[in-house]
Amino acid sequence: MHPLLNSLSVSVRSRTILSTFSDGLPSAFKDRSPVGVEMKLPVIGHASCGGHVTLLFTVEDDASEAHLQGSRGVGICLDTGCDVAVRGMAGDWGLDIRFEGHQGNSHLVREIVEVVAEDLPQIKQKHWTLIIRNRLPPSQGFGMSAALAIATSRAMQRAMGEEYEISLRRSMLHAHVCERRTSSGLGDVLGISAGGVEIRTSPGSPFSGNGLQSGPGVSRGWSNTMEVILIWPDREGHHTSEYINDPLWKKSITQSGDRLLSTLEGKWGESSWSDLISCARSFVEESGLLDDSSRMDLLNMVEDSITKSGEDAVASLCLLGRSIIVTKKDLRSEVDFEVLIDGIRKTGLECMKVGVSDARAHL
Repeated sequence: MHPLLNSLSVSVRSRTILSTFSDGLPSAFKDRSPVGVEMKLPVIGHASCGGHVTLLFTVEDDASEAHLQGSRGVGICLDTGCDVAVRGMAGDWGLDIRFEGHQGNSHLVREIVEVVAEDLPQIKQKHWTLIIRNRLPPSQGFGMSAALAIATSRAMQRAMGEEYEISLRRSMLHAHVCERRTSSGLGDVLGISAGGVEIRTSPGSPFSGNGLQSGPGVSRGWSNTMEVILIWPDREGHHTSEYINDPLWKKSITQSGDRLLSTLEGKWGESSWSDLISCARSFVEESGLLDDSSRMDLLNMVEDSITKSGEDAVASLCLLGRSIIVTKKDLRSEVDFEVLIDGIRKTGLECMKVGVSDARAHL
């Protein structure tokens, strides 16, 4: 089994969904056939995908084809994100979309299903129920639209019996195209495909073309078994499109991202950690993102909590949300994240401790 499947776990076609739905099969999926009426068994699939935090990036969306658009940048892949369970019944085409945990975007779900249908038109011969559990809030810079799109495509393909590895690669392409069509993201899918602490050196989908062997997008990651804290206020941030579709923001973001990426591309590993943290701060200052949407106030609040805790930690902005990721300042340091969480919660901010996913070789 390829290591990527550590973060994209999928059940086979069966009548029982195990995995992260702790109460077993979602109640909406239980057989409610009328007594004495014979019905065809449903097709069922499940997939999970972790989120992603971008720390600096460029906007490179001039290409006419969605799979060629995207961004270069750096970020951190999370082991927590979105779980999707799907059930398809023979009958009239339709979608019944249900969210658990944090509320999601039904329009995004419908769009990713349409993208899947372009490759698998037979899915429109069924009525689908989709139960989506968002373990992190959307529109806060945690890559949840990418995680949802990947997991939804993967779950539907597995329900239809698509081959394991091909469906994995195809889910990345589907999600990237969906993100570009909805302007909900640029490089989250490419980052997730690398895992760990990642750098994206060429924009685009990680997979495309016949055989899905590779794509225009190029990324690589390195692993460190560290935990991080995600912090956000109780209201949603701006939609990504408000920045990447604005010519002035696009110019300032890309100019700063270009300059800083040139200092990081030559080396990528644990030894680059301090440079990454420094570049992430320089990026939000130079691009103007730090001064927008009260991000400065949020960052100051979190940094005050870190200072009071005495822990060797550092706060960085999650882009393009209105949120913070707290990490070790030095990878060799011992940090008591529970002490940090106690202090942060006293400020009234929401927070959650999660892990960093493993880096993995490209398929």
